[in-house]
Amino acid sequence: MVRANEEVERRLERIAERRRMPPVPDLRFEYSYVRSVAPYVHIDSTVASGKGKEKETSESDSIDDTSPVTHPTGEVVRVEWGKILWVTTRDQLISPLLQGALWGVASHFLRPLGVVLGAHFQAWWSRGATRSKDSPDSEGNGVQWLRNWMGSILSPSAPSLHVR
Repeated sequence: MVRANEEVERRLERIAERRRMPPVPDLRFEYSYVRSVAPYVHIDSTVASGKGKEKETSESDSIDDTSPVTHPTGEVVRVEWGKILWVTTRDQLISPLLQGALWGVASHFLRPLGVVLGAHFQAWWSRGATRSKDSPDSEGNGVQWLRNWMGSILSPSAPSLHVR
């Protein structure tokens, strides 16, 4: 009885492994934001000298809008807040505002264009079709074209032009 349960358990594990889907990628903005902010965050490591004082291993230029912070690990972190503020404003405010404005202006012109093109396409598709009960087998240009195209793909013979 125990052996049957183990066998069933192994079978269920194999089924679960087969059904396992790959993880959904993390598409949040943080990775790209951290990448664009990374040049403005500087980490300088320090090494203790013989007299107990710390000595910086990497020399860096002093910038007015930076704020050095010393961590217990002996690292000095300098952040250029002005540039980070600019990157954040650009990525979170200016870019979405411009994209929204562009789509708003484009939709003002594209919507009427879509209506006109749709009306022309619908007229072409149904042209030639009579909607009377006398001739139920007549079709519009679009249906005829689609039927001929599918026939040329599916038929084994050489392609031919169908003329009305």
